[in-house]
Formats: sequence, C-alpha cells, structure tokens
Amino acid sequence: MTATVHSYATEIEASLEAVAARGIDPTAAIYERLFHAHPELKPLFWRDDNGAIRGEMLARVFEAILDFIGERRYSDHMISTEMITHEGYDVPREAFATFFANVGEGLQDVLGPDWTPGFERAWSEMLADIDGFAQGTPRSDVITPARDGDGCRGA
Repeated sequence: MTATVHSYATEIEASLEAVAARGIDPTAAIYERLFHAHPELKPLFWRDDNGAIRGEMLARVFEAILDFIGERRYSDHMISTEMITHEGYDVPREAFATFFANVGEGLQDVLGPDWTPGFERAWSEMLADIDGFAQGTPRSDVITPARDGDGCRGA
C-alpha cells in the first residue's frame, strides 16, 4: 500500500484494511461522532442530502492519512491548507484539528473488539504528529505583514 516511513504506518494501514475487510462504510459512524461532538457543524452539510460530500471528504482524509504515514509528498501541507480553507466555511479550527481523531474513533467503533492496542498506539502517535502540523498552521484571521494593507508587502 504505502512506503513505510513512520513507525506507526503498518498498524495504521492494518486498521484501515481491517475496516475495509468488513465491507462496512465507516462514513456514517465517523460523521455521527463528529456531529455529536460538534453539533454546530451539522448545518454546514445542508447540501449533502445523500452523504456524497461526507463520503468524498472521508475518502480524501484516508488518502491523506496514507500519504502522511508514508512519504508525505503532500499530506502535511494539505492538512495546513485545508485547515485554513475550512475556516472560510465557518468550521472552527478546533473541530478541524480533532477530525482525524474522530476518524480513528469511528474506525474503532466499526471494529469493536477487533481494535487492537497496536492500532490504538499507532493512531495516538499519528495524531500527535498531525497535531504538530495543525498547531503550526497560521490562523486565517490573523493579520500578518504579508496580509496587512494591500497584501503586497515583501513581494
């Protein structure tokens, strides 16, 4: 699947493969958790009457996770970029930052007793790495020298 670069890669892949092997789409479980933790986000999905948008978003998250645990060709930058983009959709930064944890918890719900201590450890390590990128992402509502005035400083 992925070029193993990070110590937790094998267990993350195994957790994703275990869910896939069950033939269960985890989208509903993951978004139920999200909307329970952040009910203010549910109205933002008003156009998603059949779950397609949620499904596409989750597919992109899985792709990003697979890149993140591997070579990180784009996922580290994508996380930062999407965090800022989602602020424009009125998604609180805290909700975006916890979404990856929500994904892991949703997968744990799907696997139940088949969720292993190795999966738990790997997800915790990966989430700590993702959190590092999230913490380092500048806020879109902060005026920086480059965004002050006409936005052309330093150019």
